[in-house]
Amino acid sequence: MEGSAGTGGINIMKIISFYLKGKMAHFRRYYSNSSALTYSIPPRTTIAGIIAGLLGWERDTYYDTFSLKNCRIAVAPVTPIKKCVHKLNLLKVESINELNGSSGFHTQSATEFVFPFNLRNGWLSYQVWFYHQDLAIMSQLEILLTRYTTAYGSQGISMALGPAYNLGWIEYAGLAEGEEFTGDSGQELIRSAIPQKNIEKIGIKDMFSNEYRLVREEIPMEFDKNRRITSTGLSNMIFDLNGNVIPATVSRWVRLDKNTNITWME
Repeated sequence: MEGSAGTGGINIMKIISFYLKGKMAHFRRYYSNSSALTYSIPPRTTIAGIIAGLLGWERDTYYDTFSLKNCRIAVAPVTPIKKCVHKLNLLKVESINELNGSSGFHTQSATEFVFPFNLRNGWLSYQVWFYHQDLAIMSQLEILLTRYTTAYGSQGISMALGPAYNLGWIEYAGLAEGEEFTGDSGQELIRSAIPQKNIEKIGIKDMFSNEYRLVREEIPMEFDKNRRITSTGLSNMIFDLNGNVIPATVSRWVRLDKNTNITWME
């Protein structure tokens, strides 16, 4: 299953890995209006925002620091997921006294949520891999994620899977060494979501042993300083809603410890 034709040693890096977990999520699609649709996995922009929030950075101040040229992010669904649409009652709140709904004005909005496939007993779980060329940012994030044994540290936000009412938590997975490869990979088992533009072939015949639900979603990668998607800030990503690894031949990938392979969101 493993290929060895690619060119390795292009970049050896230390990579931080952690899990984003919760009971429900909503990662609003950038083009949604009255009906709020969601991505199935957290976009790169969302993960960058979570990390910046943990580091205590103000909103909209970190876009260049976490741009595609400065840092690398990969993500994978770990547990099977599904989507459901629910109606939300949205209140119009103009003062703190109206938080109880006393203004009498509200509107119903159809909102799509991501849930664990086993809603009663399951949890959403996304594994994230993160590398930044600024070692100070890497060190600060690692300190926050390892400060407590049963919790995570933060200099700003409480982690949520989208809106604040979708509160979740973070579990540190560890520090890994990764070696980046380019060229013809042969077929590898890819753990993370894969950019469609980097896929040369998917090994469909090797997927029959598990149940797969492969999907493609166009996901935001980065914003400019005005919070607009950049010219390279959208990418079609391929991943499995059941959380399986994907047998694929890709043009760029990273091999981690324990022979795990990921691809960066780009």
